[in-house]
Amino acid sequence: MEDSKLTELLVVWLGAVFAVAVFRARRKTAGAGLVLAYLINLWLIHWVASLIYLVPGYVNNDPHLVELGFEQSVYGIVAFAFGSLAFTPFLMSFGLLPRASGIHDPDRNLPKAYIAFGVVSYLLMSSALGRAPTAQAIISTGQELVVVGLSLACWQAWKEHHTGKLIAWLAISLLMPFATIVTRGFIGYGAVAAFSVLVFVSIIVRSRLTVLVVGLVLGYVGLSVYVSYMRDRGEIREVVWGGQPLKDRMERVLTTMSTFEWFDPSNRDHLVRVDNRMNQSFLVGAAVDRLSEVGGYASGETLWEAVLALVPRALWPEKPVTAGSGNVVSQYTGIQFTPGTSIGIGQVMEFYINFGTLGVILGFLAMGVIVTVLDVQAAERLAVGDLHGFVLWYLPGISFLQVGGSLMEVTSSAAASLVVALLANKYLDRLQTKQAPKSDLSPSSHRLLSPLRNA
Repeated sequence: MEDSKLTELLVVWLGAVFAVAVFRARRKTAGAGLVLAYLINLWLIHWVASLIYLVPGYVNNDPHLVELGFEQSVYGIVAFAFGSLAFTPFLMSFGLLPRASGIHDPDRNLPKAYIAFGVVSYLLMSSALGRAPTAQAIISTGQELVVVGLSLACWQAWKEHHTGKLIAWLAISLLMPFATIVTRGFIGYGAVAAFSVLVFVSIIVRSRLTVLVVGLVLGYVGLSVYVSYMRDRGEIREVVWGGQPLKDRMERVLTTMSTFEWFDPSNRDHLVRVDNRMNQSFLVGAAVDRLSEVGGYASGETLWEAVLALVPRALWPEKPVTAGSGNVVSQYTGIQFTPGTSIGIGQVMEFYINFGTLGVILGFLAMGVIVTVLDVQAAERLAVGDLHGFVLWYLPGISFLQVGGSLMEVTSSAAASLVVALLANKYLDRLQTKQAPKSDLSPSSHRLLSPLRNA
């Protein structure tokens, strides 16, 4: 590609991420993995697929549009870094945010209780209640408690120096993508859930070299799983969505695993599978190109819809907005997709279609502040053993990791997450109160029970 600056842009992108990592480490900034997870999620849908266009002879989408879109993501990531490193400490210095206080002795059963809540929510999604307005949002978000519970279970094992338990909980986390494939035909939710747990654990483990090596290995394995899944996705969904017995679904997934393909950057089919589904930069570039020719920016329309999404449909049955990206991507890129295909707008494109490059810079500046605040607040609660407080900050933070979706999904999910966290914590408090009189009143059991009410 003549006169391409893609290589320089790729380097700048990584430089911004490196700056965030280095400065946070030097300042010993508290974190629960939300900032790191956000950056990696954004990296996956912008940096990875854009890098493919440096492979000699590779052609798929228009390289010029890929570069145009990736350039906007560079503006975004630099703005995010500035918001996280400079703007957030400045705002927090005013003392506007609550700080963690006291030392808590968390109930050992609490992580498992959150996992149970999440599993129940996952099962309810397939029921009539899971399709009811407002209830659907709460139940859908309730599934994320599996991520919270597994993360806390890993944290508990690490605090107890129990390596075997830590490995066991991580193994369970890594099985989630396979569980969601078999039950729903999608790898996305399970993969993101497992990834969130792994990032959380990478924060609490002190050996950076170990984290780097394991991360690279798991990253390569994950990419290999992805290209293998995408090869057989149609056949897998035909069995799962066709309502076949669990045994048949398992056999179909096992068939894919028996013909597993290790990712090969010289294999064009592998590159295309990644490019076609993970290249958000191409779509952003198409929007940039189209808007430069015909105009018609949204001028804040989708941002206002994200605000309206905070209002529960139970309170406003006629609410004119629905979750998802709808046909917005086609509207602003001019690309028509196969009916029924779900294409997320992504945060870079959404900020751009509203106010251009300025919108991307300001939008990601705000994201840098919000995600970092949630990250620090969650980490501070965890540091003092306040698991209830951790969930109140961490669960909404997970909603902001939806970098490939619409802002409307982020805001509605974040609001539902807060409700879910409050309900789960309140229920556990009540359950604790009911169980206390029936429990063993020995001093050791009392120490396990009482903190749950105070957390």
